[in-house]
Amino acid sequence: MFKISELRQNLLGSLEIGLFMSKGAQRFAADKTTMKKSFIVPALGLPLTLMMVLGAHSETLNQPVTNILITIYSLRLVLYLSLFSSLVYVMARKIDQLKNFCRFITANNWLMLPSVLLMIWPVIGLVSGHYVWADIQPLVAMLTLYSFACTAFMMTHVLRIPWELAGFAAISGLAIHQTSLDVLKWVATSALYVVN
Repeated sequence: MFKISELRQNLLGSLEIGLFMSKGAQRFAADKTTMKKSFIVPALGLPLTLMMVLGAHSETLNQPVTNILITIYSLRLVLYLSLFSSLVYVMARKIDQLKNFCRFITANNWLMLPSVLLMIWPVIGLVSGHYVWADIQPLVAMLTLYSFACTAFMMTHVLRIPWELAGFAAISGLAIHQTSLDVLKWVATSALYVVN
């Protein structure tokens, strides 16, 4: 899996980027093996997302609906990471920064940690019944914007691109993130109508 030194470097890098410290961007390795291993981090964050989604819809859930939601959000993660990585690959190729592409993917995957750490307690409160979805929805929206600001910051330092281009890529990532969910929900509801 991960060596202790590698784990320490990646954790420090993700927390430093989360604090907008430029040194954090260079802590990530730029090789393909590390990049592939880094996809474990978003996969480990998926249960928190699923707890939040299921907690937000707890009154209307039955087993088939729960299974559909788990499938939709799992596919969303795969679709988002694939499309956003493809967008950044095209950008990196156009600006002659392919040597830093693997480092970007590694950093982007590890950058999910600060948001996950900030979301743990509100999600636990939601699932345990202390909060309702309306209570934590503004926090979720702000954390989403924060994570994309961190992504733009990280892109400027890993890919060495201007803020404007990094901001465009981060906003494009946000659009891909939301649109992938909308498309998957549309496919799921269309499939349910066809089946019924």
